[in-house]
Amino acid sequence: MNDAVDHRIGRGSTHCDIFCCGRGVPWANDGESRRATPAIMKLQIRAQNLASLPDVEDPAAVTVIDARFNRLRSLSASLAQYGNLLTLRLSYNQLEELPDELGALTKLKVLHLSSNPLRRFPPVLKSLPQLEVLYLDQTGIEEIPSDFQPPALLRLSLSRNKLRTLPEGLFAERSPLRFLNLHQNCLRSLPASLATLAALEQLDLSQNEIEKLPDDFGQLLRLRALHLQCNCLHSLPREFGKLAALKRLALHENQLDALPETIGGLVALKCLDVSRNNLVTLPESIIGWHSLCRLVLSDNRLQALPSGFCGLQALTHCFLHGNRLSDLPANKDPAAFLHALQVFNCSDNAFPKGWKIPLVYRKAQLSGRHSAT
Repeated sequence: MNDAVDHRIGRGSTHCDIFCCGRGVPWANDGESRRATPAIMKLQIRAQNLASLPDVEDPAAVTVIDARFNRLRSLSASLAQYGNLLTLRLSYNQLEELPDELGALTKLKVLHLSSNPLRRFPPVLKSLPQLEVLYLDQTGIEEIPSDFQPPALLRLSLSRNKLRTLPEGLFAERSPLRFLNLHQNCLRSLPASLATLAALEQLDLSQNEIEKLPDDFGQLLRLRALHLQCNCLHSLPREFGKLAALKRLALHENQLDALPETIGGLVALKCLDVSRNNLVTLPESIIGWHSLCRLVLSDNRLQALPSGFCGLQALTHCFLHGNRLSDLPANKDPAAFLHALQVFNCSDNAFPKGWKIPLVYRKAQLSGRHSAT
């Protein structure tokens, strides 16, 4: 069935699902093969080299259109006839704009537009009141209109664009947004309203030019994953330690000189990467990281570790190479030993000649996954 259209019609039903398998299905380019199809629920036309959407007998019956990986340059006004459409996937096409008729799809919940040369934010997106998922990655967008406030949006992805600023009104109070991806843009600052996203669980701000986080950033109490790597951060706000639900934190490749003492409040933290910064010391409050499994502190300027370091009982992977350490903390209390430690690297430091690794780190050393040279 590589070059066929399979019509699967259920008994006693006037609907069928059309699955287009393989490439080169002959119904997009010539009038004879561009025939009307039976009424359907799902239109699966992914990777068919289509220049336009096929006609269907009953557009109102269609709830899903998957037309990714084609060569669509435009959408016809007939799109307004798909009044019951819930999901529309148009990523990896050649769309430069969206018709106003898209606004007639008032039931639309999921819209994928990534990897299209849109360049400008489509104004019609402001007319989709039930939209819950919007992907606009790698579309060349440079700005978002200040009046774009989708009331039902749960996931918004705008990575690999050219955004320099975000409008203050983008993050409305009581927004249900849970996932926000702004990876690889040109952002230097963030609107204060970002801190009002009380439902936010995942936030990716990596590979921007951000120098400072909003003072109220710690109000994102449901945040579980935060990516801030490859920015220009010199410090973190004092309220950062209020992110008690945070499990994954990426801060590598910034310009951090220190971590706030309040960071010990990240009691749910499991993975932390602060490598390639300018840290000289760590706060004693890190003893509060009871769930921390993976800690990456390599390529900083650390001269010493806090005494509570040995109290990180859940720690399994620790990377300290490329610092200025001359010794490691050693706690003689067996209850405070790093019993879970499996991988430990403290190479390329300033340990004196003849220095021996303390007993508390021996388990990782004996496992053959330790390096101190």
